[in-house]
Amino acid sequence: MRVFDSEKLEKMEKFIHDYMRGSNGKVPKLPEIMEYMEMSKATAYRYIVKLSNDGKVEYNGKGTMKPAEASNYTRKYKSVKVPIYGSIICGTPEDEEQYNEGYLAIPEEWVDGECFLLRAKGDSMVDIGVNEGDLVLVKKTNTALEGQVVVALTEDGNTLKRLGYEGKKPVLYAENKSYPAEKQVIRPKKLEIQGVATKIMKDIR
Repeated sequence: MRVFDSEKLEKMEKFIHDYMRGSNGKVPKLPEIMEYMEMSKATAYRYIVKLSNDGKVEYNGKGTMKPAEASNYTRKYKSVKVPIYGSIICGTPEDEEQYNEGYLAIPEEWVDGECFLLRAKGDSMVDIGVNEGDLVLVKKTNTALEGQVVVALTEDGNTLKRLGYEGKKPVLYAENKSYPAEKQVIRPKKLEIQGVATKIMKDIR
């Protein structure tokens, strides 16, 4: 009996569903699945059949595939329009006019409470993957845990940084190893949490 890798099954299922969500229900072809999964045709076929047998997808063995239950698929993979509010400084805090650039539809399961998107500006958070122009998904909240990446309002303006503490005093840490020591930590006189960053959305360059 051949053993299936559960992580690969989950990865393939997610790829198929994400592909369909991004293409208005169009199903990926076997060569596309093979390339993404880095599998031979026989192995990819075997995994697709396994997903079909488990009720994850419907596959007729002739290249035709669809979600197991279209209505459940539609409910499970609904999208939500999230507003894009200008940019957030990834560097020294400074005032940035906040305005609505529009909306972006993102998967409903990514949204936890009231959320918004900010466009990254600067390079202070590049070590965690936040680059100039990236969209950062932020959960609106005025509280955060130590170690979380936050949108913070200081006396100098807004910035995106990792929250930390020196004793009981909150500080903000940059995530750029190339920064000199004096730029690695911001010690604001006042600090107001405006949100917690949860995801980064970017174009592949």
